[in-house]
Amino acid sequence: MKKIILFASALLMSFQAQAAIVSGPDIIAAVSVQEDSPTNTAQQGFDELQGVVLSRTINVDGGTIAKGTKVDSHLIFLNTQGGTRADDRKRWVFSGDIIGVMSNESGSLMNDSNDLLAAFNDYFTTGSSLPFNAAGLEQNNIATGDGYTVLGAVLDLRMVVTEPGDWIRVVTVSEVPVPAALWLFAPALMGFLGLRRKSKEA
Repeated sequence: MKKIILFASALLMSFQAQAAIVSGPDIIAAVSVQEDSPTNTAQQGFDELQGVVLSRTINVDGGTIAKGTKVDSHLIFLNTQGGTRADDRKRWVFSGDIIGVMSNESGSLMNDSNDLLAAFNDYFTTGSSLPFNAAGLEQNNIATGDGYTVLGAVLDLRMVVTEPGDWIRVVTVSEVPVPAALWLFAPALMGFLGLRRKSKEA
């Protein structure tokens, strides 16, 4: 019985430890996003605001996310300097399912949601709008250039840039909170205890 309690505690602690964490090729601390700072030659990403209950409906590629939805936000970018070309394809895995990506070429989808989801209030040099064109993906065809595919919590992303770079926002469902997870886990634990009791009696 003690082993089961320890196992249950460890499982519940893992829910807390994994909440809203992005796993991917190069995870960094949140930074203020500017055209020439920071720069890189391979994709980097960071968590933006987490556990946000949307105060309005927001637009994403090909659809919307409804007001009242609790979400986590993440930003991925590839931003070379001095006209250097980079072509980088990476896989990003998130702790919650992806429910929207903001990748349009002008960056307007990301701009329009900065006040709700951005890690800082000074993204890009003019604060709420991009000072340049082509900040997002120029196309969405991962076979021939910029593009991405989504499967559950997995994002396969290809960015091809010279200058300016590419920035996209990935919106995921917030993790199930620990109390809710406990109620989901409790019936399974009770069933397991019942099976153990039956096997001992037999």
